[in-house]
Amino acid sequence: MRIKIWFSEWPLFLVLALLLVGGLLNQWSAGGSYYLKRQALFMGVGLMVFAGLSYLDYRRYLTTHWVLGLYLGLVGVLVLMALGGKRWLVLGPVSFQPSEMAKPVLIILLAYLFSQQERPYLSWPLFLGANLLILLPVVLIAVTDLDQAFLVLLVAENVIFLAGLSRRLWVGLLVAGAIVSFLVGPPLWNHLKPYQKARLLAFLQPGKTQKRWSYQTRQALIAVGSGGLWGQGFRRGLSSRLHYLPAKHTDLAFAVWAEEWGFVGSSIVVVLYGLLVFYGLRAAYLARDLQGRFMAFGCSVALFWQVFINLGGVLRILPTASLPLPFLSYGGSSVVVNMIMLGIIASVLRRRFSFL
Repeated sequence: MRIKIWFSEWPLFLVLALLLVGGLLNQWSAGGSYYLKRQALFMGVGLMVFAGLSYLDYRRYLTTHWVLGLYLGLVGVLVLMALGGKRWLVLGPVSFQPSEMAKPVLIILLAYLFSQQERPYLSWPLFLGANLLILLPVVLIAVTDLDQAFLVLLVAENVIFLAGLSRRLWVGLLVAGAIVSFLVGPPLWNHLKPYQKARLLAFLQPGKTQKRWSYQTRQALIAVGSGGLWGQGFRRGLSSRLHYLPAKHTDLAFAVWAEEWGFVGSSIVVVLYGLLVFYGLRAAYLARDLQGRFMAFGCSVALFWQVFINLGGVLRILPTASLPLPFLSYGGSSVVVNMIMLGIIASVLRRRFSFL
């Protein structure tokens, strides 16, 4: 039975393997052997976590005590990071970004809460309680990383919408959202840091900010456009080799890939991401319990929004954001957390054959 289960999901593992190989090639080209070796180490750790979680039966272990412990542990670490004004938690030679862990922890928390409800729609108390639980870590993350805080909030709200909202709640949210936007918008703009305002202005007024603020996005577009149909070849991209492209191994990793592999190679990567999200949503659809459905859906939309926001910034469809592209960008925290979410999806997929 186990062999049958794993064999039936070989497309998911093939898509993941192709993205991992692509990420290693991209880091080798963008950063050389140093980044290649470190990324391979991160991926190795991530694969072990992925394999362990895929075998884990979440229905047995994600009990009230475990879920509450994960949430309180996350909040405690985020409080320390906010007080210290730091994004990275350094433990000897190892550094980790705790804000990345907020995505799977909040997804697990919301999935557990919503799986206990008996109504087809969320009640007002449960809706407000869920948003308060989300708001605390989001505010703590926003102290040091506004982009990551926005992503965490977006993913959590997607899970809430899946849980179901009544018509009255929808109307109330629209009215409240309009009022809050009107009241909070101007003060929030004044409290943004200069580089954050620069990103928005570079997106809204690219012609007026050519020399200073839009340099990163313009170089990314040049790199993507110079790739043409088939690309300039592996490790032959001029923007990358001549160091015109900033943050080429992190935020703009897709620009390096597009320049070297062209439209065809870029399309393949986008299709692979689409398949990864598709298999996650498929796991949510096939899940035999609500907890598994919410977790698989939450992990899928988390992967989707990371890809969409990163590619949108590179292609100037959206303002640029400091969010890594899953597996193609350098970063141990990103790789491990994405593997955690894929491990949750794989666990839900495996449990669809179980009637217990």
